[in-house]
Amino acid sequence: MPAGTRWGSRWRRGRGHAAWPDGPRRRRARRARWRRWAAAGLAALAVLVTVGALRPAPAGGAGVPTVVMVRDVAAGEPIGADDVTVSVRPDGQRPVSALTTLDAVLGRSAAAPLTTREVVTPERLVGGDLLAGQPDDRVALGVPVLDAASVGVRAGDHVDLYATGSGTRAAADVVVLAVHDAEESTGLGTGAPARVTLALDPAQAADVARGLSALEAGQSLVVAIRHGSGPAQ
Repeated sequence: MPAGTRWGSRWRRGRGHAAWPDGPRRRRARRARWRRWAAAGLAALAVLVTVGALRPAPAGGAGVPTVVMVRDVAAGEPIGADDVTVSVRPDGQRPVSALTTLDAVLGRSAAAPLTTREVVTPERLVGGDLLAGQPDDRVALGVPVLDAASVGVRAGDHVDLYATGSGTRAAADVVVLAVHDAEESTGLGTGAPARVTLALDPAQAADVARGLSALEAGQSLVVAIRHGSGPAQ
């Protein structure tokens, strides 16, 4: 075969100009370039995704700061910095009364058990101000009672109070703010009895005070949990 014919079959012509043959080396070079371009594109996409994730939510209508539990807290336990966080939530996914800052929560106690991912509202808490979340006319009154733990009384329960001697009801449907177990006696004196701190309106407080004054020796008040008792509203 003539030399011109052999070489002519390995050359490509375009627009009247000779082109280099498309051999294995050129194909490897093109594949390497495509891989570099693809890698660069993926890297740029990753940067955009990361920046979008870190960008703070717009202040317009994306959501409202909301205090949310990150750990379970039992009734009566104080809430610490490791128990809560602030999450941005749309209005439709949070109660109207939901708390928005950690300062409004830290140091206060749970009025009832709080669970992970629960939105925290004032009604679910008692704390430095035991009457926080209660109506304005309520007063806090500590009342000695027979062992409240035996019937499972806890902060947030609604209870009735009865005198053990006469069976007279001293208070009805009152909210428990805190429960204090009896203290053992020491060599220096008698231990303190179990007691509960209650949220009472003025009339209820007067009734409980009269009930306490009417108790005779050996008598006491007992608490009865109401059916469907729940956190203070």
